[in-house]
Amino acid sequence: MEVNQVWIIEKGNSRWKIGEFIDDVLVNVTRTDVRAELKDFHLPKSHAKGINILLTGSGNWTKSSLELLDSRGNVTQFRHGDSHPLKTNVKNPGSLGTDRVANAYAVQKGVVDLPSKCNEWLVVDVGTCVTFDLLVEGIHLGGAISPGISMRLDSMKTGTVALKEVKKEVWGQSAPFKGETTGLSTEEALIHGAADGICAEIIGRWEVLRQVYSGIGLILTGGDSSFLELGRVEPKFADSNLTLKGYYAIFPHIKSLHD
Repeated sequence: MEVNQVWIIEKGNSRWKIGEFIDDVLVNVTRTDVRAELKDFHLPKSHAKGINILLTGSGNWTKSSLELLDSRGNVTQFRHGDSHPLKTNVKNPGSLGTDRVANAYAVQKGVVDLPSKCNEWLVVDVGTCVTFDLLVEGIHLGGAISPGISMRLDSMKTGTVALKEVKKEVWGQSAPFKGETTGLSTEEALIHGAADGICAEIIGRWEVLRQVYSGIGLILTGGDSSFLELGRVEPKFADSNLTLKGYYAIFPHIKSLHD
């Protein structure tokens, strides 16, 4: 029996993310530092013939990375600015980052099993940046972008004389973040301002939108989303692989444009 195998390979701002789909099921996800050159040992071990590969993301990939993937399967590239099937009201659909397109398309196409039949969802991706995307009745209505946790902390270190660097291995130990505001040291105050500030921002945006869309739910994804606790937001749903699933759903359309 022929197996349908697809690799989704995303190069983001901070890491490579590689998702292996077999017969429409995500069976494996691996991640590696984006500063590392993509090597064969990073890739799934399957030797099946005719593997389809979607190479995408916000980062630029090298010629050697592309040649490696070409040697393993049939590569289709999806870059910022390329055409996509997301139904959106933004003025220039091509201006959307590919990750935002994937997140919104995953919800639009119903490829994730959401716990509620809401008609309005706020999709929040917490990574290098925090992206917010609003979908109402299946239409993407745009969103917002703000700095992520590490970016906020780094900007305070580089933009001031007295404030020091707080690395992820330090601030991560203070999780989960619930939107609190009181730190008893400068380091704690920095962490509360950055990490708890993001949590408070997410809750605040959801509450503002709820004044217009009373039943709005929240979908949380992204590498740093696990550090947050959004206690009073309901309904909510978390899926760390939402973006990969969205890319997989959008892949047939992208591939058809290149065939």
